[in-house]
Amino acid sequence: VDESCNAMWLEFHSGKVKSRRVITFRVNDKYQKIIPDADKWQLPMHHYNVNEAAVETKETIKALKELLAAELADDNQKNEPRWIIMYFDYVDKIDGRLTGKEILIKWCPDGVKVKSRMTFASSSKGFVDALDGFKALVVQADELEEIDDLLPRFEKGLLK
Repeated sequence: VDESCNAMWLEFHSGKVKSRRVITFRVNDKYQKIIPDADKWQLPMHHYNVNEAAVETKETIKALKELLAAELADDNQKNEPRWIIMYFDYVDKIDGRLTGKEILIKWCPDGVKVKSRMTFASSSKGFVDALDGFKALVVQADELEEIDDLLPRFEKGLLK
C-alpha cells in the first residue's frame, strides 16, 4: 500500500475540515501496490453535519454511479476494481436525526480481468489494515444497483 493512501485516509477521516465526501483507491497498472485513484474519483464535500449534507450525499452517490457507469460503458477503458471510501450523511428514519458514517465499498464489477480481480481480493485485508484507525463499515458491491441500496439501508438502521 502506497504511503499516500494512508495520508489521504487520515485527511479524510480525522481532518478538522472535511473536504472530500469520497476517496478512491486502486491497484496500480503493474499490480505492485495500491494507490490513490485519479482526481476525478475523489469527490468533494461542501456540507458536513448540516441538513444540506444529506442532500449532498444523494448527489454524490449519483455522481459516483455516473463515473462507474461511464467506465463500464466505455469499451476503450478497462473496468477496474476499486476501494471507495464514502462519508454518508443521512437522516435516520428511526429517530429523525442527522447522522454521518464512513463506509468502504469494495467495488469489483463483472468484466474485470481475472488478474485484477484476484489482486484486488487478496489485497483488501492488507489495504484496510494499512489505514491507521480504520473502523468503517465494509460492503461488497458488484453492480450499480447495490450502491443505490446503501443509503436506504442506512436510513432504516439496517447498516451500522
